Amino acid sequence: MQGKFWTISNVLSLSRIILMAPVVYFFLTPVIHNREYAVLFLLLAITTDALDGYFARLLKQESEIGKIIDPLADKICVGIVVVLLLFFGDISVWFAVIVILRDALIFIGGLILKVRKGIILASNLAGKFAVAFVAFTLVFAMMRYHFFSLLMPFSLFVSVVLLLFSFAVYIKKFYTVMKSSPDINNSSRKGNSQ
Repeated sequence: MQGKFWTISNVLSLSRIILMAPVVYFFLTPVIHNREYAVLFLLLAITTDALDGYFARLLKQESEIGKIIDPLADKICVGIVVVLLLFFGDISVWFAVIVILRDALIFIGGLILKVRKGIILASNLAGKFAVAFVAFTLVFAMMRYHFFSLLMPFSLFVSVVLLLFSFAVYIKKFYTVMKSSPDINNSSRKGNSQ
């Protein structure tokens, strides 16, 4: 892996996963305003998502390991909250399936590209917008306030559109790389035969 591991941007990405501990704790603990506390930590995690990329570019700390940690942290955080909300009946099964299945397919695609081509695709802008909208949709579902429930249909619609669009962008990149880049196993065999 190129680049240092313990950079500000990578630490922010890792902190996003750590912040899920208090989110889960408050969500599951039957105390007054438990969901509000959980949302505060979730919003803090969302903030780190905006800051890690900013610091990576500002401090020129963009790295291969960062390309893995950042989207992986997003997927772990979203997955945890989606499962919690699904368990308590706050979101529909179809929405949870779309979110988790998309993330799982992108993760598998990333593994295939890394193993066969030695390439790690950076998160695309459409994916970042999709994750942001999904995050706020999950916040609305967590709060259970009437005002937020009015926003849910619009938020769900936009989230699904962005999720599907960003997935299509990823698939296009995936096939482009698979067709244009040489297989690292074939390249190493050719190099050994010369």
